[in-house]
Formats: sequence, C-alpha cells, structure tokens
Amino acid sequence: MNIIASVAVCFIPLIAIFVCFAIIERKFKITYGLLACLLGLLSIIPIAAVQLFIDKSGVMHITTLLSVLLEAIVLNGIVEECIKMGLLFFLPATKTNLKTFFCYCLLCGLAVGCFETLIYLISGYENISLRMITAVVIHVTCTGLCGLFVYSVRNKMTHVKPLICAILFHGIYNYFAGFSSSIKWFAIAVIFIAIIECRICYKTLSDISTKQ
Repeated sequence: MNIIASVAVCFIPLIAIFVCFAIIERKFKITYGLLACLLGLLSIIPIAAVQLFIDKSGVMHITTLLSVLLEAIVLNGIVEECIKMGLLFFLPATKTNLKTFFCYCLLCGLAVGCFETLIYLISGYENISLRMITAVVIHVTCTGLCGLFVYSVRNKMTHVKPLICAILFHGIYNYFAGFSSSIKWFAIAVIFIAIIECRICYKTLSDISTKQ
C-alpha cells in the first residue's frame, strides 16, 4: 500500500466523525473542530520528543514485567495524556457547553489515533491488527477523559478523576498491547473499561454542571 492510500485509509474515521459532529451537534463550530484536530496532530511533536529523551536518557531500566508496566504508564500514560491535556486548554471550555466541548476533545484524540495508526501501518508493527483496531479507540477515550478534566478546571469545578483514569488506562493498554502472546487481548478489556469510565465521568460532570 503506497503512502497516499495509507493516509486516506487511516484518516477516514476522523473525516467521517468530524462530518457527523458538524451535522448532529447544532452548537458545533467548524473552526473549533479543525483547531481540535490540529491540536491533536501538534501534540505528536512534543510527545515524540519527550518520549525519545526519556528513552535515550536511560532513566527507565526495563528488567521485570513490573518495570515494563511502569514504563508504559510513564511514556504512554503520563507523557501522552498530559501533553494532550495541556493543549486542550486552547479550546474554548468556558464559552462552550460540555457536550460540544467533549466532541472537540474526541476529535483531538481521533486525530492522534489516526496518525498513530498510520505510523503502525507504515512501519509494519508486529501487532498491527490489534493496534489498528484499538489505537484510535484508546486515544479517543483517553483524550475525552482529559477533556472532561480540562472542562472541569476551566469552569471551576475541578474533577481530577478523569485525568488519572486517562493516564492509567492508556499505560495499562499499551502494556498489554505490547505482548505478542494471547495476553495482548487484555488490551481490549482495558478499552471497554475506559469507555465505561468515560461515560461515568461525563455523567458526573454533567450533573455537577447542571447544579451550578
């Protein structure tokens, strides 16, 4: 598959969801939707730089399965989710309702997930079938959780749980997805739990927002 075809295939979900949000969510603004996608793509630069620095520094010594898990939580959980979370502050959380802001955050995560899928496809990653199916979903879900945290902070009702969940879920997902044995399929279970928790956090924040 050539590079143009790879890009087209990997970014179809982003385009499709963007159009759906623009049609279904009446307060959705195209400019902010595009900004969300751009922020997602821009986040890849600092994420790659920080991960490369940590990897080259030799700070993480991988000797046991526990250290592999710790590395996944640091590199994929803390680094990726905190950088994405920081960029989400550029979106208009105070002038946008929770539902619309959440849509923007999902698009941001979708942009990251689609780009990561493209990298996996081009590089011929070992667990490509699992990664192509799940990488987009975990990024969308975790970025949605980060977005809920950002919205809560910007609207003075700080709710830290979504950010913590995003970090842990992403790290644990990468831990399981990195195995070549059947253990890798536990990554699917992590995704389902993350989706459920995302729904719970959204409902909690929606209730708090309504009462204010």
